Amino acid sequence: MSTRILSGQLKGSVLVVPDSARPTLLRFRQSLFDMMVSMVPNSKVFFKDKVILDCFAGSGALGIESLSRGASFAYFVDISQEAIDAIYKNIQKLSLKDRCKIIKIDILKIRKFQERTACDIAFIDPPYGKVSIKKTLQHLFKTGWINENSLIVTEEDLSKTEDLSDITEIIIERNLGKSLFKIIRLKVGLS
Repeated sequence: MSTRILSGQLKGSVLVVPDSARPTLLRFRQSLFDMMVSMVPNSKVFFKDKVILDCFAGSGALGIESLSRGASFAYFVDISQEAIDAIYKNIQKLSLKDRCKIIKIDILKIRKFQERTACDIAFIDPPYGKVSIKKTLQHLFKTGWINENSLIVTEEDLSKTEDLSDITEIIIERNLGKSLFKIIRLKVGLS
C-alpha cells in the first residue's frame, strides 16, 4: 500500500504505508491541511519553522506532509516496528534524515521532552478505540511534548468519540466520512 504527499516541496512523492496502518485518505488529509492553513491569513507560512509531533505515525504521512510544507523538524512516534521501518524508508528516500527523529515507543511511556519548548503541532491519530486520546494528551503535556500553545490535530472514529471538553478547546471540528477530525488546544491551567 502507498500514499503520496499532496503539497509543498515534496508534492507527489510516494510513501510506503505499513500493512498495519490505517492511513488517512488523501482527500481527508487534504481537507485537514486546508482547515489548518485556513486559520491564518497567509497560508504559505503556516508550517514555516514549526516543530511537529506525529504520534501513532504509521507511514509518517502527516509529519512528512508538514515538512514538505515548510516545517523545520518532525518527531515520529509509533510502537510498531513495521511502522518504524516504513517511516525510516520514507525519510531516507526523501532525504529528510536531518529534519526528523523516529522514536519507537508506546506513546504513554515516552519520556520528558528534552528541547526548550514544546512541539508546535501534534497529530494524534491512534488506532480507533485502542488508545485514549485524553490519556495521550495528558501524558504529552506532563512530559513537556505539548503545551497550551501547541496546536493539536486528532482523528477519531465518528461513532466512538472521546469527550475532551474538560481539558481542550475546540478550534475546528469536522466530520469526514466515518471520522471526526478536531483541531484543538489544551485549556490554560491544565495540570
